[in-house]
Amino acid sequence: MKHLVKPTLLAVLTAGVMSACSMAPRYHQPKVEMAETFPGAAANNQRAGEVAAANLGWQDYFADERLKQIISLALANNRDLRVAALNVEAVRAQYVIQRADRLPALSATGNGGRSRVAQDLSAMRDASGRQTSYIAESYNVGLGVTAFELDLFGRVKSLSDAALNQYFQQKQVRDSTQISLIASVAKAYFDERIAQAQMDLSSRVLTSREESKRLTDLQFKSGVISQVDVDVAEAQIETARADYAAAKQARDQANNALTLLVGKPLPDDLPAAAPLSQQFVNAELPVGLPSTILYQRPDVRAAEFALKSANANIGAARAAFFPRISLIGSIGSGSNDIGHLFNGPNRTWSFTPQITLPIFTWGQNKGNLDLATARKNIAVAQYEQTVQAAFRDVADALVARDSLKKQYEAKRRGEQAQTNRYKLTQLRYKHGIASSLEQLDAERDSYAAQQALLSTQQTLLENRADIYKALGGGLNQQTAEPAASTTVTTTTTTSTTTVH
Repeated sequence: MKHLVKPTLLAVLTAGVMSACSMAPRYHQPKVEMAETFPGAAANNQRAGEVAAANLGWQDYFADERLKQIISLALANNRDLRVAALNVEAVRAQYVIQRADRLPALSATGNGGRSRVAQDLSAMRDASGRQTSYIAESYNVGLGVTAFELDLFGRVKSLSDAALNQYFQQKQVRDSTQISLIASVAKAYFDERIAQAQMDLSSRVLTSREESKRLTDLQFKSGVISQVDVDVAEAQIETARADYAAAKQARDQANNALTLLVGKPLPDDLPAAAPLSQQFVNAELPVGLPSTILYQRPDVRAAEFALKSANANIGAARAAFFPRISLIGSIGSGSNDIGHLFNGPNRTWSFTPQITLPIFTWGQNKGNLDLATARKNIAVAQYEQTVQAAFRDVADALVARDSLKKQYEAKRRGEQAQTNRYKLTQLRYKHGIASSLEQLDAERDSYAAQQALLSTQQTLLENRADIYKALGGGLNQQTAEPAASTTVTTTTTTSTTTVH
């Protein structure tokens, strides 16, 4: 027994020491060529006391209580987010299975049996020397290790590292799904609100045009105006009706989109909606350097974990060229009498090491290594593409923000001017100074200016949601405490999350 324990302990200790070795290439984070600053971000760098978008809780970013409750419902019921969370659990289970191969699998066994040995087959003889039948009994119990691989070249460790990084990758995919979900809910909500505002505007214009139509009919009967003026007034009414129907369709479709995102019909007890001009708490989001923003985005981190997983698979492919040593052993006790099963002299043991040498598998192993290398190169390209796409997302959102603010202010001033013109033309028309065509033209221009202003406001609101998403905001419900140090490095560190 002592002779067995010492070699076994030595083998286990050796396996533990050697498992620290790995043939995977040393990982280096790829350097991605991109501009040092975002377009238009030089005057809007993060200042002391400001909270970065990635740390800003969505409860503290959006101001509309109705929208915030809808976002809460979506986070609790959205099917895409639920699938992403379940995928995390599935990959986590795969990692636990793979990690278990790094430790010996100890199992207990026990068996017992009774059998009758025939007289002609019996080695037992009676007093007269004749063969005699008998009942044979046997009992065995033991502990055994089955095919535990000594990870001398890091094959098992590399496979475990690959599975761990796949788990981290899936967690980042889940976080990215949440960020996208919050932005999608906000944009669908803005679409619904703008569509409702368009309906209200079309309804007011329709009422005004119907009132004007009655006055036009009276003037036509009095011979003051011609049939042309009546037809123009009728066409304007039908245009307003068509606009109202289109706005209603847009509102209903936006509501359907919200229902899909939330995962169930919206409840009736939601708070009243805030004005469209009061949808956000912060006037601007601080934007720093790309290195402080992009490497925090879940999609970028997911791409890097995929790259690390592919890098670890190369180690496993390299280790396949070398011998594999497996240990098979057991220790226990056996007896033909259950009462003597655990007596000292009845102990049993076995030790069967096994080695597998690759001889005629060079082509297969070389192909597997080439495949693993190619997949790593693909992962590098995908990582670089993800970083560049993330940079473009932020840059496009910032460029659009600056342009949309200018567009909105210009259209707001234009809408105010058209509204004033329409009011003055109405007064002139009532006093017989302006013609009906002038009045209709002024009303049409005012209506078009209000529609254009609402459309620009919708795009501006959606842009605010896009910027929050592009900067990695949406993971926190409440704003996270700012870090004590303001120094940010561009190197992404390996996660140390413990998986049980």
